[in-house]
Amino acid sequence: MPEQSEYVVRGADIYCDCGTHPRKINLPVSHGSFVSEKPMMNETDCKPEINISKFGICTHPSNTSGEEVHLILPDGRQVSGKPCLLMLTGEPWTRTKTSVKVEGQSALTTESELYCTMGGKI
Repeated sequence: MPEQSEYVVRGADIYCDCGTHPRKINLPVSHGSFVSEKPMMNETDCKPEINISKFGICTHPSNTSGEEVHLILPDGRQVSGKPCLLMLTGEPWTRTKTSVKVEGQSALTTESELYCTMGGKI
């Protein structure tokens, strides 16, 4: 974790504490605010499969999937387990920078969090 929070931009790495695979946050259409020429994200950029992709295998015990998948980690190791279902709560990102607005919504920072109903924290 960085010592100071930074703004989150399109393509930033995101992680779920119950997922095995990191992902990149996506922003199909820019909000018109930029940091170092990269589009900034806001608290409403939390739509599954639009802004956020599944995180590989879900290690949370409440995952009810009866399926088992076999994946390769970024370091080349193989892992098996229940697939990430990416069932977000429907709430926007929390711990945003409320004093900075991106298209009228609070800016995402590296301190921002999003929650999955399975129990994961993104």
